[in-house]
This record gives sequence, C-alpha cells and structure tokens, in this order.
Amino acid sequence: MNAAWQVIERFLRNSPRTRALMKRLGIDPVQYWLLVDLFGTLSDRRELPGHLGHTDMSLDKASWLFYFLSGIMAFFFAIAGMPLVVYFLVFMLVSGFLLLTTLLSETNNSLINPVEGLVLAHQPINGATYTSAKLTHILRILLHLVPALNLIPAFAALLISAPWYYPLLQLAAGFAVGIVMALFCCALFGWLIRFVPPARLKSVGFAAEMSSWLMYVMMQFTPNLHLKVRVSHWLPSGTAARVAIASACVVIAFAAVIFGLRALSGDYLARVSAIARGGSGRKYRARRSYLGETVACLFGGPSVRAGFDYVWRMMTRDWQFRRQMVGLIPITAMLIGGGWQGARISPFSGKFTMMHVLPHAFGFAFFMVCSALPYGPDRKGAWLFLLAPTGAFRGFARGVFARLLSAMLAPQVVLLPFLAWSWGLRDAALFLAYSAAVSAVYLALELRLVEGMPFTRQQESMGNPETMIILFAGGLVVSIAVALQYFLIFRTVILVVAVTAVLAVAAWLIARSSLESFEISIRFHLGLLSNESKGIYTEVNG
Repeated sequence: MNAAWQVIERFLRNSPRTRALMKRLGIDPVQYWLLVDLFGTLSDRRELPGHLGHTDMSLDKASWLFYFLSGIMAFFFAIAGMPLVVYFLVFMLVSGFLLLTTLLSETNNSLINPVEGLVLAHQPINGATYTSAKLTHILRILLHLVPALNLIPAFAALLISAPWYYPLLQLAAGFAVGIVMALFCCALFGWLIRFVPPARLKSVGFAAEMSSWLMYVMMQFTPNLHLKVRVSHWLPSGTAARVAIASACVVIAFAAVIFGLRALSGDYLARVSAIARGGSGRKYRARRSYLGETVACLFGGPSVRAGFDYVWRMMTRDWQFRRQMVGLIPITAMLIGGGWQGARISPFSGKFTMMHVLPHAFGFAFFMVCSALPYGPDRKGAWLFLLAPTGAFRGFARGVFARLLSAMLAPQVVLLPFLAWSWGLRDAALFLAYSAAVSAVYLALELRLVEGMPFTRQQESMGNPETMIILFAGGLVVSIAVALQYFLIFRTVILVVAVTAVLAVAAWLIARSSLESFEISIRFHLGLLSNESKGIYTEVNG
C-alpha cells in the first residue's frame, strides 16, 4: 500500500488538472505539498505522537491486523453458510464502526493537538490549504484500512455462491462507508471548532472520541436490557410521508456536513494558536490535599508528596496520556459486565466466575498506564528537575509509586461493601486482600517500565518490540494463575491467607528493588539532559 500511495501522490503532484481543482477549492498547491512534506518529516522525527496516518509502520501494522481479523471472520462465516445479505451487512457494520473509531481518534489528534501550530499560525497560509494538508493522512488511512477490512471477505464470499461481481461491490461499498465516516468526523470537528472556545476544545474533543467507545459499550449491554422501542408508532403510515421524512433527514445531514467542512476550513487556522496553547478549560486552584499530607508523613516528607501530587496532576491534565487510556474503556466495560454477572457467586463456592480474573485485570490496566507514563508533550521543561537536590529523587520515586498504588487499590476498597453484601464479610475481605496483594506485585514489576522522570520523554512513533512478547508471556502467566486460583487456592481459607501473605512480602521486596531502579533511571536521564545542555552551550571565561 505504501508503494501504491507513492504512485498516487506522484501523479497528483504532477497533474495540471489536480492543481487547477485545488485552486478552485481555495487550496494553494505549492503550500499544500510543502505542508504535507513537513508533516511527514515531523512524523519521521517522532514529533507527531499518535498520528496513525503519518506513520507508515504503525499504519502497516494496523492494516495487517485487520487483514488477519477480517480473514478469520470471513472463514467462519463461509463455513457457517451465512446468507449473503447478512454477510454483506455484518462487514459493512464492522467496517463502519472500526473506521469511525479510528478516524475520530485521528481527526481529533490531528486537529486538536496541532504541535506545529505555534510556528505556522503567523505564516501567510489560508485556512483551506492548512486544513486540507492536516487531513490528507485520513485518505491514507482509508486506502490502507478499507481493503484490509473488506478485500479478503469480498473474495471469500465467492465460496457462499456470491456472483462474480460481488468483490467489486463490497469494496466499493466499503470505500463509500469510509468516505461517509471521514466526512462525518471532519464536519463534527468543524462544528466544534466553530462554537467551542479554544480553551475547552481539547476536553470536548476528548469527550467526542470517548463517545465512540461508549457506543460500543451500550451495544454490548443493550441486548441484556430487553428494551422494546416501537418506532413505527411515531411515524406516519403513508409511504409518501415516510419517503419525505427520509429525504429531509438526508438533506439535513448533507447540509450539516457541508457547513461543518466550511467552518473547519474557514476558522481553523485563525484559532490554531489558541488551540495549541489551550488546556482542558478548567481553572485549577491550590487546594489542601489531606491524602498527600498523610502520604508525606508516612513515607518520607515533602519529596514523597511532590512525586505523589505531580504524577496525579500530569495524569489528569496531559491530553495525550488521557487519549491513550481511552482503550481501557471497552476492557473495563467487559470486566464490569462479567463481574456484575458473577458478583453474587463467591470464589470460595467452587464455581468459576469473572471475579477470578479481576485481580489480574488491574495489573493489565496499569501495564498500559506505566507504559505511557514516561512520555509527555512538555519534555522541554524537564530541565526544571535539575534544580532539585539529588537526594530528593528517592522520596519522589516512592511518591509516584504510592500514587499508582492508591489508584489501583481504591476500586477494590469501593467493592468491599457490595461484595460483603453478596458473599459475607469474611469471603469479601479475604478475596479483596488477595486481589490487593496480586495487584501490588503487578505494579511493583510494572514500575520498571517507567524510565526516567514521568512525562518528560519524547513519544516514540514505533512501538517497543518487547511489548508484544511481554503481553504474550503475561497472558500465559495470568492463565496459569487463574487456573491455580480456581482449582487450588480458593478451595480453603487457610491457603488463601497463606498465599496472600506470601504475595504481600513478594510485593514489598520487588517494590524495593523497582524503586531503587526507578530512582537510578531518573538520575540517569536527567544526567543526560545536563550533559546535552553542556554540549550546546560553552562557558566563556571573561
């Protein structure tokens, strides 16, 4: 697909008709291609975190994943003998949902996080040129992901007696769905940029991105609610009236998309500087943190509280970090659904429920948190920590660990009264004590993923190759641990108490080693920063 895109791009650059069409749309062809090259260079230099369409390797990985998943689905559907109409509708729905979530995230990240905006905002570039260059990568996403979701299923449908032209039909329909989703995303953010104040735009864009996953959660839980909505009672009975209502809805949707795109091209460049500088829109004020004071008194003074409060403030304010945590929403929803169904059955009853997986689910969630914790957009401000005394980093590391541990244990404390109501106080207390010990072991190990001062490293566009190995090995360990819980540990109360005590001691020992490694890592990366500044500036003796 990269070679195909290069051929298309070369043709568009050299085509006089393309340049004429751009000029008619108010797009300067020279500036447009210069901006496209600039965004590609920034991506190669890893200055555009999370931009899937600008990163060839990330886009190729996503494409191959979708090829694999769509091929598996097509294989099982063909074996089951699914009717062709249902087969077509299923893949259109899957393509629409996956493209909507992907394009919504990419449009949000591209428009609401303009890292180059402060430099280019004062240049003589019209809004249409700048916006079209920003959104060009959406076309690349469509050219990669639409075939990945529909190419194999389109030809696999020939195995279920589809006509010879069916592959062309499904691919054309897939591209039509993709274009509709892209226009919807662009129009949505056009309306947001038009009416939402720049200071609140990042928060509203984040909420819009979360809405796609909330739709997925509602789709998972709605069948269990047994809701019956009789839409036909609200519609007129005549066919002509229904056709008129449908036509009016299409015209309104078309007008909303057109005016949204016009707002996007007209107002975006004028507001890009304010968007780049804008925060979440919330006004923070100094408040007394009783929990921070308690942690400082118990674990070592002001440096502990500094790490405790710093990591929490950055986790709640850093927009890129919050975007990466959106992926936890469907996982959390599935765990809540499974836990809700198994919350009435105690693990000590000898029956398997999703509650057996709950202690390890917290470990998986904080694996994602710790993996994203080192990176942040304000890495240039890391020099500030060079002013701190060297001995303060030991307490700072303990403060960071204390904050993560408190965030991991808080949901389990909240679960105590609900589980005690269903299981009894003894079973609920023992299970949650075991879960807390398991979670602490996970967190103590995952703290080693945080290299350097949190939120002070440049985001890496290419994923760590060791991550998949860790996830695969971790999946095997979790499967073995859940089997041991079900067949051995939760059979007797005494064994649960003994294993919980062993895990607590192991968590304490591992945490000591990880905290020491974390402290050394902070000093090492700050030392590199100090040496870098010495390499740039040279002292001159006057």
